[in-house]
Amino acid sequence: MSFSEKSKKNKRYRFNIIDVLLLIVILLSVSAMLFLFFYDGGDESKNVDKTPVELIYTVEQSALTDILRGKINIGDAVFDSKTLNNIGQVIDVEYTDSVYTGFDPETNAPFEAIYPGKIDMRVKISVKAYVDERGVYYLDDIVFSSGKDMDLRFPYYTGKCVCVSVSEVSE
Repeated sequence: MSFSEKSKKNKRYRFNIIDVLLLIVILLSVSAMLFLFFYDGGDESKNVDKTPVELIYTVEQSALTDILRGKINIGDAVFDSKTLNNIGQVIDVEYTDSVYTGFDPETNAPFEAIYPGKIDMRVKISVKAYVDERGVYYLDDIVFSSGKDMDLRFPYYTGKCVCVSVSEVSE
C-alpha cells in the first residue's frame, strides 16, 4: 500500500465549528417554517374579535320523497356532515307538499300542481355561535349565511339543505 492510499484511508471527515453552525441554522429555519405554516394562533385567538350570540337559522330542502316526512323532529341535534361538529338543535319543522310549476303549451298559460309523492321540508335550528366585527356569523369553521348550501346530519336523515334565513335571538 502506498503512502497516498494510507492517507486517504486514514483521513476521516471531522466536524468543525462551521459545520455545527450550518446544521443549527438549517434546523432553526426548518422549524420556523413549520411553526408559521401550522400554528393557528391557539384557541384564544380564534374568538378575539367575535361576540357570542344565540342564532336561529332556517334551512329548507325541496322535492324530497314523501317517506322522509317525520324523520326530523323538534329537539333533534344537528351536525355538519363534513366536520361532524354540532351546529344546533331543531326548534321547528314544517313539511308541505311539493308544488310543480309548469307551462301548458296548449293554453299558453302557466300552471301549478301538487308533485305526487314529493314534499318540501323547512327546519328552524337554534345554535350558540359568534358574530365578528363584519357581522358574519360563525361556529368553528362553519359560516351561517342566507343562500349557503349546508350538508346537515340529523339522527334519522342526512342531506344537503339551503340556508334561507339567519337571525339573532334578541333578549
